Amino acid sequence: KQLLADLRVILSVYQKEHQVGYLYSVVKASKNETAGGEGIEVLMNESYEEDGEKGQFTCKIYQLKSKVPGFLKMIAPEGSLLFHEKAWNAYPYCRIIAL
Repeated sequence: KQLLADLRVILSVYQKEHQVGYLYSVVKASKNETAGGEGIEVLMNESYEEDGEKGQFTCKIYQLKSKVPGFLKMIAPEGSLLFHEKAWNAYPYCRIIAL
């Protein structure tokens, strides 16, 4: 039997502050994790509005080859260590599609 839980956390930030913080964290993580072609590659980062919902859309590729043990790199098929992510962040809701 599946249990569905709804958790709500009250934050002391406004929507605009959250969006600025989110963008900052994406840029900071990308900068910290990217070296020599590895890490997070941000393909698209733009505002969107859909059905009255405003937010930030990001499309990223996580290149994980340098993050896994050597034996796994040897047996992993070419391209299998890439993680594609599309995210629609409309505070307080976020929808993520991982490919």
